[in-house]
Order: sequence, then C-alpha cells, then structure tokens
Amino acid sequence: MASRRTTRDQIDPEVTRWLTCCDYSTIFRNNFTMLAAVFSAGFAFEIGFNQAMNKVWDNNNRGRQWKDIRHKYVEEAEDDD
Repeated sequence: MASRRTTRDQIDPEVTRWLTCCDYSTIFRNNFTMLAAVFSAGFAFEIGFNQAMNKVWDNNNRGRQWKDIRHKYVEEAEDDD
C-alpha cells in the first residue's frame, strides 16, 4: 500500500527557510519599509474590497438604482421640451 502524501510533505524546508529569510531581510528590517508594505497592502486591499462590494451591491439592487432607471426619466423630460 502506498503511503499518503500530505501537504506538509510537499513543502521543501529549504525553500521555506529561504522565503522567510528574504521576507524578513527585505521588508521587516527597517521600520519604514515595513510601514510602507503594510500601508500599500492595506490600500490595495481596500480598493479591491470596495470594488468587489460595489459589484455585489449593484447585482443585488439591479433595476432599483438611479443609474438603472435614469434613461426613462431623462428621455421623457427631453421629449416634453
């Protein structure tokens, strides 16, 4: 019977050690670089999260928002003039 491989077996310890060493030495050595990484990651997350939530909101409220029904009222107002 073949032995089962787990996720833990597939990760090379040398690669993990190299990645953690590089992360520490490049990002967390200086306070400025760590703060820049944290703020830029937070900014990128905020933009992505806001765009995703706007799409969810627009899909849930399709047909009920002003941008969806505006053409009905704008055309009627132009026809009256």
